Amino acid sequence: MSYSDEPTLVAPTRRWSIKALLAITLVALVVGGILFIPVYQHNLDEEAHDARRGVTQGALYDIKIAGAPATIELGWVAPAISATISPAPAADTTLEISGDFGNETLAWDAAASRFGPGKLRVDPYAHSKVKLILRQGDRVLWRDTLWAYGIHDTHGHSH
Repeated sequence: MSYSDEPTLVAPTRRWSIKALLAITLVALVVGGILFIPVYQHNLDEEAHDARRGVTQGALYDIKIAGAPATIELGWVAPAISATISPAPAADTTLEISGDFGNETLAWDAAASRFGPGKLRVDPYAHSKVKLILRQGDRVLWRDTLWAYGIHDTHGHSH
């Protein structure tokens, strides 16, 4: 029998099996997902608390329509979403709103100085991310995705 002074490499044994690592990863993802929901909702509530508010207690945003500065308020009239724009747009302007509550197109109501209210029911205390498209005929004047923050609790319970 012959001997050599060359080292023989031995593969190290695994400390954790692949199944154990997968199980730990799955449990961590589930627990992380469960913990993420209240943290996310708390952050939305804080943003809603800090949002500038308009006449209908909706969130105010500074926007540009065809290069001109304007302000849009995403608010509510009764149980439906409504929006105001200042300065007022032309009479034939429409606002397409889509969110988790559905899609609808609101016409400008010159007498009330607002778009809507719409027909879809929206919880005025919930926060909804909405996609907005402002059109005059076939021409898109402005589009963006904004938060329609729910009416802020003014009784101090949300601090």
